[in-house]
Amino acid sequence: MKKVILSLICALGFSAMVYAQNTAVEKVVPFDKSNTRPGYSVTYKASPKDVNTAVKNRMAKEGLKGKGYAKNVTKYEQVNKATICAQTCDLYIKVEGSGSSSTVTCFVSKGYDNFVSSANDPETANLAKLFVESFSKDIEAVALISQIAAQEKVLKKAESDYKKGVSAKDKVQKQLNEADKNVKQLDSEREKQKKILEELKAKQ
Repeated sequence: MKKVILSLICALGFSAMVYAQNTAVEKVVPFDKSNTRPGYSVTYKASPKDVNTAVKNRMAKEGLKGKGYAKNVTKYEQVNKATICAQTCDLYIKVEGSGSSSTVTCFVSKGYDNFVSSANDPETANLAKLFVESFSKDIEAVALISQIAAQEKVLKKAESDYKKGVSAKDKVQKQLNEADKNVKQLDSEREKQKKILEELKAKQ
């Protein structure tokens, strides 16, 4: 039973894997309550929770510690990595979405509200695009772990329901067996009484 349930869950559950757009899209995105800034966005087929976890894990691996800046936006100050910025910069990561779709947007600032765009710094803009695209494997790993956890929960529920069904069936069977035993005992008693009555009639 367990193998059947697990096979069914795997067949249905693992078909939906994370995917992203081929390339990051440069666009002006709401940055805080009152401002918009040029950023580089990629949409992933994963929940905001999983994406946030993946982004935080990845940034931690990069040795970067962020802090909340605005709604859905985390700021990483004084980033000095050639694979992310051509020079020391402030990096902002925004994650937003709902259900199983999330958008990750990367903003790069050289300081003093000097945000990078492909028009004013094509080299850094290209690095930012590549960086936000590189979250794909990180997000897929976290999403897969979440899928497995969810499927294990479903499996445990199915197993629990199955055991309850078996237990209920056993209980009913026990009741039926007991009832059958009682019926046989009553039949036996009735036969004894019938025999006694016949013997009494014969003596009259």
